Amino acid sequence: MAESVRSRFRKLLPWALGLSAGGIALVLVIVYSGIFNIAASAGHPAWLEWLLTLGKERSVIVNSKSVDVPELNLTELMPLGAAHFQGGCATCHKTPGQSINPVYDQMLPSPPNLKVHAPMWTREQLFWMVRHGIQFTGMPAWSGQDRDDEVWALVAFLEALPLMEAEDYLKYASGNSKDNIEAKNYPASEFAGKGRPKINFSACNRCHDTDDAQPITPYVPRLGGQDKAYLKRALHEYHNDLRQSGFMEPIAGELDDEHINSLADYYASLTVPVSKLVQRPSSPKLEQGRQLAQYGDRLLKIPACLSCHGANKRSDYPRLAGQSEQYIRQQLQVLRRGRRAKTPHGAIMTTIAKRLTEQQAEAAAAFFAMQILTDYANPKAAEGLR
Repeated sequence: MAESVRSRFRKLLPWALGLSAGGIALVLVIVYSGIFNIAASAGHPAWLEWLLTLGKERSVIVNSKSVDVPELNLTELMPLGAAHFQGGCATCHKTPGQSINPVYDQMLPSPPNLKVHAPMWTREQLFWMVRHGIQFTGMPAWSGQDRDDEVWALVAFLEALPLMEAEDYLKYASGNSKDNIEAKNYPASEFAGKGRPKINFSACNRCHDTDDAQPITPYVPRLGGQDKAYLKRALHEYHNDLRQSGFMEPIAGELDDEHINSLADYYASLTVPVSKLVQRPSSPKLEQGRQLAQYGDRLLKIPACLSCHGANKRSDYPRLAGQSEQYIRQQLQVLRRGRRAKTPHGAIMTTIAKRLTEQQAEAAAAFFAMQILTDYANPKAAEGLR
């Protein structure tokens, strides 16, 4: 019996190989001949559209199964996702209340209306598509390498988008920007010379603080009052792909030295809102954070945080006082993964961050979040925060 099967297999094998070779040859002939019309204006044949759609959907479903969804604060993350969507995604996918640009509507496939299509996918699947992009569609992968934490902000926005009215979108997408997308009573002369005002792609105020407003979310750093040297360094690192962020790299990549210098001047000169220190009840976490900030941990070879980030710090080091607990904790996680080690400054902090225990990282973040910028003028101020 087995010999009979082997005999039939040997007889069929040459035919199978011949058919395979013939099929490959036929495909090559068709490709080389150019008879298959690849013009976007021609559209896809129904069978090809079905095949591509099936392949895309199955690929997303299968590959997204390994995505581990973290605990998300959708209320805090969503405004950040909306601001980035306006700058990086809305051009193709359009915004609530607006029609898609005719140029992008002629892409093949046409970018989907995410207000309609986002609910068709799970949270894991949305993350996977934003993080990795999709071939043959023009959908790019996330530009910030290993910055999955940023991608979840887009996921939070996409989950909220289906129920979002145009007015709500404008509020979230504009952030702290004073120039609304839909400026009323706009003079015709201004329109003729400058076009209709929109939220600019690189409008920093969409996310960051102003002289009278905090950042739009705790996951965005407070820039007002930072030293000019540090702000310039950070922007140059983003510009040169030495510091990873899918939010900041596309913006910084468009800046020249003059822009970077002007922005650093502006944020360094911002008036930082000063509030009284809030006396919180003593807690083990805050006490641990204070000890770490003032004295470090000799056993783990961790220097005191304030030795570099305190009153006598170098001008190209950041101030941590007043940054949110979420932001500091997030940046420590990025450092611990080694994503900031491309620069001398980043390499130093990467080594230190990797020595921190998870509990120490949370304690340090909690401690600095309850400080205010002017505390650095009084090194003893931290003593009262027990």
